[in-house]
Amino acid sequence: MSENEANKSKKRDKTQKILIAAIVIVVVGMAFKIFTDFRSHKKLQAEFDQTKTQLSAQLDSIGGALSSKIVTLAELGKNIDSLVVLKDSITAQRDQLQRTLKANKALIRRLDRKVNGYQELLLAKDEEIKELQEINTALLVENNELKVDKNELNATIRKQEERERELKQKVSLVAKLKAENVKVFSINRRGKEREGDFRSRQAQKIKVTFNLADNEAAPVAGHQIMVQVIDPAGKVVFDVAKGSGSFKIGGKEQFYTAMQEIVFDNSKQVLTFVYDKGYKFKKGKHKIILLSDTYEIGRANFSVR
Repeated sequence: MSENEANKSKKRDKTQKILIAAIVIVVVGMAFKIFTDFRSHKKLQAEFDQTKTQLSAQLDSIGGALSSKIVTLAELGKNIDSLVVLKDSITAQRDQLQRTLKANKALIRRLDRKVNGYQELLLAKDEEIKELQEINTALLVENNELKVDKNELNATIRKQEERERELKQKVSLVAKLKAENVKVFSINRRGKEREGDFRSRQAQKIKVTFNLADNEAAPVAGHQIMVQVIDPAGKVVFDVAKGSGSFKIGGKEQFYTAMQEIVFDNSKQVLTFVYDKGYKFKKGKHKIILLSDTYEIGRANFSVR
């Protein structure tokens, strides 16, 4: 073998060694990444399984405690229909969690927030039961001793009714609807839509769109969704011929610009209102207030130049 051929052979050997070393490095790197990814996934799944077990136990405990309070409140003569619906909802959420096998951070976060709300509800019901039992005991003692003072009794009942209303308001806050992604569009004579502010000559119609936020505590039920368009003078834009109407809050009459009756089904349903005023909007800032069954669920603004 000549010297030139020997040099070429050495170069080939060196190149092969470098190539083999590079392949080994790549293979080792890929193996290490696969190993670390597997270990991270296994750790995340283990944490999820532990949290799932804990949340399932908490939902079980809350459901059991609520069942007990439902029985007690029924014996005290309270209406328990809404609590039974809530108890069934808690059971369904627990079952959904137990069926979830893979790590799901969004589900865990949502249920963790709900658990906190349910625990506050249980405390409120404890207070309500205690007050009702105290009142029943007081009434029994007074009746047995024939020392019932009608004025004091009436005052006690009024006070209890007021407390009961306050407790109901606290509970109903959990199930209230909320509007998301509220948008306002102007519509010109050619049907072209434009979001945001506009000139008065550009539109006689406005369109309001939004969706109802996810709320698993809210039961499937019918609701009246109303829109109030309030002009710069603070007056509600109102025309009975175009579907406007009125409702009462605290004994006072208020007006709405448009209304739809819907069944809330917790599907993030999208609602659209189109109001044809028939003539130009006044110049200045307008407010859009959205209401469900007389309470506010969202708002927006638009200006007319």
